[in-house]
Amino acid sequence: MRRILPALAAGSVLPLVLGGTAASAADDSGDVTVTNTETVQAKLDATGALREARVYEQLALTGHGTATIANPVSTSGLRNLDGFGSYTVEDGRMIAQLDVDGERRVRTVSDFDGELPLGVQVTYTLDGEPVQPGDVVGRSGVLEVHYTVTNLTSREDQVTYDDGRGGTGTATATTVVPMIGQLVTTLPSSFTDVTSGQAGIAGDGRGGTRLTFQMTLFPPIGSATAEFGYTARISDGVVPAASLTSMPVSPLDYPSFAGGSRSYASGAASGVDLTAGAIQIDDNLRRLHDGSAELLAGLVQMHDGATTLAAGLNDEAAPGAAELAAGLNARALPGARDLAAGLNDKILPGAEQLADGLSGDAVAGARRLTDGLTDQLAPGAQDLADGLNDQLAPGAKDLATGLSTRIAPGATSLASGAARLAAGLESAQTSAPALVAGLEQVDAGLARIDAGLAQLYGRIDQLPTQAQPLRDGIASLRAGIGSKAAPGAGQQPSLLYAVDALRTQLGQAGSDAQTTAGQVGQLRAGVTDPTAGLAAYTALLPAGAQAGFTQALGSIDGNLAALATGLGESATRLGTASATLARVECGLSAAALPGVCDPARPGLLEGLAGVDQGVGSLVTQVVGSVQGGVGDGDDTAADGTLRGGMNAAQAGVDQLQAGGEQLVTGIGQLGTGADDLSAGADALADGIGTAAAGSKRLSTGLGSAASGSTRLADGLGTAAAGSGTLFQGLVRASAGSRDLAAGIGTAADGSSQLASGLDDAATGSSELAVGLSAAADGSSQLADGLGTAADSTPQIVDGTKRLSDEGTSLLVASGEKTAASYGTGYAVLEAGAQRAATEGMAYGAPEGAAGATAYSIEIAGVDGGSASTLGKGLAALALFAAVGVVTTLLRRRPV
Repeated sequence: MRRILPALAAGSVLPLVLGGTAASAADDSGDVTVTNTETVQAKLDATGALREARVYEQLALTGHGTATIANPVSTSGLRNLDGFGSYTVEDGRMIAQLDVDGERRVRTVSDFDGELPLGVQVTYTLDGEPVQPGDVVGRSGVLEVHYTVTNLTSREDQVTYDDGRGGTGTATATTVVPMIGQLVTTLPSSFTDVTSGQAGIAGDGRGGTRLTFQMTLFPPIGSATAEFGYTARISDGVVPAASLTSMPVSPLDYPSFAGGSRSYASGAASGVDLTAGAIQIDDNLRRLHDGSAELLAGLVQMHDGATTLAAGLNDEAAPGAAELAAGLNARALPGARDLAAGLNDKILPGAEQLADGLSGDAVAGARRLTDGLTDQLAPGAQDLADGLNDQLAPGAKDLATGLSTRIAPGATSLASGAARLAAGLESAQTSAPALVAGLEQVDAGLARIDAGLAQLYGRIDQLPTQAQPLRDGIASLRAGIGSKAAPGAGQQPSLLYAVDALRTQLGQAGSDAQTTAGQVGQLRAGVTDPTAGLAAYTALLPAGAQAGFTQALGSIDGNLAALATGLGESATRLGTASATLARVECGLSAAALPGVCDPARPGLLEGLAGVDQGVGSLVTQVVGSVQGGVGDGDDTAADGTLRGGMNAAQAGVDQLQAGGEQLVTGIGQLGTGADDLSAGADALADGIGTAAAGSKRLSTGLGSAASGSTRLADGLGTAAAGSGTLFQGLVRASAGSRDLAAGIGTAADGSSQLASGLDDAATGSSELAVGLSAAADGSSQLADGLGTAADSTPQIVDGTKRLSDEGTSLLVASGEKTAASYGTGYAVLEAGAQRAATEGMAYGAPEGAAGATAYSIEIAGVDGGSASTLGKGLAALALFAAVGVVTTLLRRRPV
């Protein structure tokens, strides 16, 4: 077969359809339009085997001028049907220069030397047994005749289609030059009980039965092979002849098939839209699955951190705070109060009395003693010697008595008291550093507690940062779900937008399918309506062709009915898919479809918002409560925080340390003064003892007045020196006693401040214990809450994966299958249309001319003689009727 244009012709029993416009041929002058029709007449025996074939060529020229025609023809047996002249043939083309003035026809006939596009096979059974056609003649019984007509132009081609993923799919499919045909046979009156599941059956007006079979010999609307037949009870049997007429068509343009072709195109587009939308939903679900997995990891990490925090607060911080509070309240505070009471009520008054005694009586007496010995006794020693006999003896006796019974014991007591004072101060000086060291330990412990509180304050402040990845993951999930708003330029559409768009597209596709089904119904009316449809043209056809035309219209109507049913089912399935996506959309957000979604059943978007709000509120409350209870480093006791109480306690301990150090210094000074006092008192006791001995010797040694006065002068010198030493010791003792009193006063004040600070520390430690206990409870609740969230999040992960695996993935597969099925079908139709345009003619038309080819195939009958003369007559009539009608139609088309 060669090139074919949409202008087609068939025998008288087929409706004639002409497409395209006849073109002007290359001409020497004027304006001449040329139309070429080819009619291939083939004769087959009763089994379908080819006997002979001829091709009739007709050139219809219209216009005015001279045209040179080069028409491709079969040159074998080429004859001129319009006269006895011949034509020039060059390279398989008939060359003719023709003058045209109005209309002119050129007709030729030649042997058909090509391959028929159709193959025919006829088989016969009589009473269930296979027989040859000649075996039927003269016999009676039940005859079954079976026809198989095959489009022989089929081949395997690679076709492409839109795969719905933004790419192109390729499939190997069978393509043909699309052919339609009709087989007509008339059974004689001896054939009764005629039945056929494929034929249109009518009477022939002469007692016979006319059977008409329609064929659509191209996929996917039809098939490359058509099988049909009939059964009849015969007597004196014959094999009736049959006439088969066929022509190539373009399924995209031929009215009977254009609607079906558009349905395949629409189905392919719907499959592409369904695949693309389902892929987008599946991709978003996979991102949702990944985000849920990250959320789960973050929750597990936060749960571990919260568990560690709860363990630290419950097992270490809270018990430690309780022990601190117990130690401060039960030990340090009572001890500090006892120390303050002892210093203020006992040691300080005694030190003040000692200072007063030393500064008043002792120092004044020592000064007078020194003055007397130095200024009076020494100068008066001579006077003593002079007045020894008259005055000194009695005075010496009294002096000895006074020194022995009064002054000596008093000096001894003074020395003993000074020694005890020095020993007591030495003991106090030894014990005071231990007090200071203890205060330093208390201060170090308070510093460690304060550092722990600062660390707790800092670490709890990190909780929002640690929780932020969780909130960011939730935000990412919410952003991925998004809203139904259209994305901006360059932005990725959200999951909710994609689902809503796909649902809308599926709903529109269902509506379009329903509308198309209605349009197909209208098209059916246009085919079968006896007044306005194609059926109205039945009466215009020859009587012999009317039944076949009616049968053809019935076949077309049946195909359209099947197409309408398929479109209705597609509309139903698309509506179901749209409703399913509406439930998916409601599952994503309860606010997505007002009036459709149940607001009492929150969607995934609302659930994520609740989780985000709960995490934010939980983190804010825990951090605020713990940090509020702990406080800052510059808080005071008035702020009512743990660190404020610790700062007050540390300040009190610092004051205690300062007072303790002053106490140690004062006690050291008192010890030095007491040592001096003890040494002076010893010297005074020795001097008084010596004076007592001298007075005794004076009293008993008045006989030795000169020597006695000398010894008296020496003794009084010694006494003067001792009195000076005593005076200096008492002065230093007086100063040390004042320092002692001042130091003890400072220590008393420090002990009071220590008691007050420890009181504040005890109160703060109790508050610390309560706060840490509350923080421990909160951390346990946080850990439990995060554990619950972590246990629930895998359901989101599993749910999104299951929705992808069991829902959207299947939807993607269904869309791809639909796109591939309809896309391949439409690609096959397009390939068939292309082959009809390039291969549809047996030999081809002259350059620039319109052309059409029709096939008239006569299947011989067997009646005991040669081929049925009736079949031959019908074939001739059909052939020339087809040529005449095609020529008339081509000539009437506008140029």
